[in-house]
Amino acid sequence: MTADKAPSLTILGVYSYSADKVAYARFIRELIDSFDPPSFSEEVKDILRHGGRGDEIVPLTPEEKQDWEDELHSHMDDAAVLEVLLENPDAGFNPHDFAQIDPTNPKDHSEMAWNEMFLTADGETEIETDYRQRLPAANKYRVVFVIHRWETDLPLRSSYGELQAPAVQPLSERPWRLVSYDPPEPSDRAIQ
Repeated sequence: MTADKAPSLTILGVYSYSADKVAYARFIRELIDSFDPPSFSEEVKDILRHGGRGDEIVPLTPEEKQDWEDELHSHMDDAAVLEVLLENPDAGFNPHDFAQIDPTNPKDHSEMAWNEMFLTADGETEIETDYRQRLPAANKYRVVFVIHRWETDLPLRSSYGELQAPAVQPLSERPWRLVSYDPPEPSDRAIQ
């Protein structure tokens, strides 16, 4: 943090998972495969076996895979991945402040940042953080996150005020490679 320069946020891009149908279908398929017990690491399989599941690791049924696909589509079809450059952050920055509030919905329903991750300023490398260091120590880095049910005509709220987003574009190769997606848990789904 530097005292002589004010914090600034620049939205570098707003990307759609579903704009490129082929890449999106592949991403969904790979994500479902990652939930299928036979694809788990041997370490995880051992934990499952010793946790009362027995020796057999049972694959997902076609119906379970279809349920996962339907669930993922319900969250991701209208979602946007946002990539924001943060320069000179101060103590007032919180990535959880990124939100899109729809004033036409009852109680000003908001869509909050989901699956936040940090990248180096060039956008090529993930910056790992943990519970002790919640934010990168860098003076300039990118924040990437998902907003479910993205509305192109609404601004994005942030720790430093409202930002106008550029037009939605298809997700390019770099974000597909770097960005992960963790679906909301059942308790999270109820409040979205």
